[in-house]
Amino acid sequence: MDYPNRTYAFLETSDIDNIDFSQVMNTSADMVRKSVDESQFILKWSTTQWPSFITPSGSISTVWQGSYTECMNNLTSSFWVDTGSVDI
Repeated sequence: MDYPNRTYAFLETSDIDNIDFSQVMNTSADMVRKSVDESQFILKWSTTQWPSFITPSGSISTVWQGSYTECMNNLTSSFWVDTGSVDI
């Protein structure tokens, strides 16, 4: 499975209240995946429709951003999962 037209990003949970969920594929703060310690969460959006709140045009910086495959590789770490399978 691959989603070449999507961008995935990790953001600090302290920024979650400043997210305009109408600009991303996640529907609400309750529907994002968080890291095990809940310090970060994942957003995804259509690569051609960059959210206005994300830098460089917006004020929120990502911790990391990349493709679906890169995201899935990152999600195998103990920072994102403590046991079981990975699903975003």
